[in-house]
Amino acid sequence: MFLNIIVVILVLSIGYAWMNRGIFNAMLHTLCALAAGAIAFAVWEPLSVMLVNASPERGFFSFLEGAAWGVSLVIPFVVAFILLRVISDKVVPNNIKNSRLVDYIGGAAFGLVTGIISIGILVIGVGNMRLPTNFLGYQPLWYSADRATGAGSLVKTDKLWIPVDSLVATVYGKLSNGAMSTSQPLAYWYPELRLTGFASRVSPEGAARNAMRIKDFNMRGTYTVGPDEGAQMSELLKLDGNSTQRYVDINNEPVSAGKLYGYVIEFEAGAKERGEKGAGQLIISNGHVRMLVENSDGSTETIFPAAVISESSNPGEFGRWRFDANDVYVSSTGGSSKVPMGFEFVVPSGSTPVALYVKNLRVDTAELPKPVNYRTASRRDLSVRSGAILKGKGDEVTYNSQNAVTVAGNDPNSDYLTTSPRMLEVLAISVARRGLTVDDDNEIVGGQGTYDVKEEAGRRNAPTSKNLRVERYGVGEGQTLIKLDVSAGSPFGFLSTPVQTAPLDQPLRLLDTNGNEYEAIGYEYIDNTNYEVRYTRGSTLTGIEDTPSLSTTRDDQKLLILFIVTKGVEIDRFVIDDMVIAKFSPVIETQE
Repeated sequence: MFLNIIVVILVLSIGYAWMNRGIFNAMLHTLCALAAGAIAFAVWEPLSVMLVNASPERGFFSFLEGAAWGVSLVIPFVVAFILLRVISDKVVPNNIKNSRLVDYIGGAAFGLVTGIISIGILVIGVGNMRLPTNFLGYQPLWYSADRATGAGSLVKTDKLWIPVDSLVATVYGKLSNGAMSTSQPLAYWYPELRLTGFASRVSPEGAARNAMRIKDFNMRGTYTVGPDEGAQMSELLKLDGNSTQRYVDINNEPVSAGKLYGYVIEFEAGAKERGEKGAGQLIISNGHVRMLVENSDGSTETIFPAAVISESSNPGEFGRWRFDANDVYVSSTGGSSKVPMGFEFVVPSGSTPVALYVKNLRVDTAELPKPVNYRTASRRDLSVRSGAILKGKGDEVTYNSQNAVTVAGNDPNSDYLTTSPRMLEVLAISVARRGLTVDDDNEIVGGQGTYDVKEEAGRRNAPTSKNLRVERYGVGEGQTLIKLDVSAGSPFGFLSTPVQTAPLDQPLRLLDTNGNEYEAIGYEYIDNTNYEVRYTRGSTLTGIEDTPSLSTTRDDQKLLILFIVTKGVEIDRFVIDDMVIAKFSPVIETQE
């Protein structure tokens, strides 16, 4: 385990370095480290949330999102440590001489404590960054190895030879309830401090996003399964009478009795993956969402979900998927912008939920609506099959159709509607990669780029070999790409009458006959000079203002808006905010 070796070397090196500087100097250094750690943990959560919310969706600094929960701990610690050390040197400029033996032993001892604090905070910080789950061979949290009791459950596993992360978590946890106590103690809200960062990294090869913005999800509702007094968990962990799911808690202990608590979360388009891997899909593991419960003695405990409820690959069909094996990941299906999912947690008798963490963002359960109760698992299953369990009680939107135009959605010769993944212009791979991400199938999976029409775009500028050119967008399984032409002359174009009073900063959406929404994820624009492509499946357009401007005085502009929708649905409206711009009658069909 590489991390073990690195930690041992660093801690011992720090201890050795302070062995020769005297016990008094080393003690001051340790006190500075201890205080700096307290400052770092105090600002960690709010600073992390601020950085995630401020990180751009694209560009060089987009990496901040995945690093925010790590750097927001490490950087404040380093800055506070340096400042405190400078202040201490000014206040106490002289050292105190002791016998050489006392200085050696005491200096080394305090040096080791400083090393444990510093390296422990570093390990926790790095653990909160977007890194592979096998990074440096350390997995403090992983799937239960005992299939007979709880396969697929996340449990505590590895510990370091010098458990710097555990020691730091314990020390600052106790300080938050003692000498440095606050109204929001660290020990209460983060009882498993060393594990939370790793939990958010549990995903395929650790590649999925480990953080999200506050605006990327909404709580739609809560529910419970089981009588108020609780029930045997063997009865509650059944689905349609099948065999009982095996489940163990984070300490690898089975839960005999209690209730199931469910939380329905609606993820916005901004929560979906970006880049080449999984772009345009929401990917969720049982580490991404966790619950905090308060036990009867006032202590708190972390619980990971036992199952998740979501729409299946068949539109309109829903299922409950168990986390009962290694590497179970649930992804969104189709192209709907909003993805509702219900997460179920096994809560032991005597414990009460107090918070939910969605990729580390905390939601207090006291702020959530009163849960709907299903006295038995079978009643819950009926609600799962109908999809009612995911609907919550969100506000209904009333759409204004006063200025809407009606357009045939099934006209194969339409100049304004296409359902093909083909691009307007062909590009050479070498040219396309200047801004766009191209996968192994020579399909665009993300990015934004602008190309010269005369020198770079079109078949005349692209290689004859298909292996060296790009002409299609990558679309996920169960999805279809729809393009709307909003150029001048289009009945629902941005210069048309229905759009004149529409807001510029509200999302462009297609609606299907079931009310599902599909926000625009890009555009193609071409004129006499430039060919511009934006295809960002994990980042929707903010509105008309996020597209190239059109002019009534130009006849060389063409602008297509791109939407990813679910195969098998029927699209009947194009809307901006609450305004219906176009009704499609007959509807746009998206069959295979």
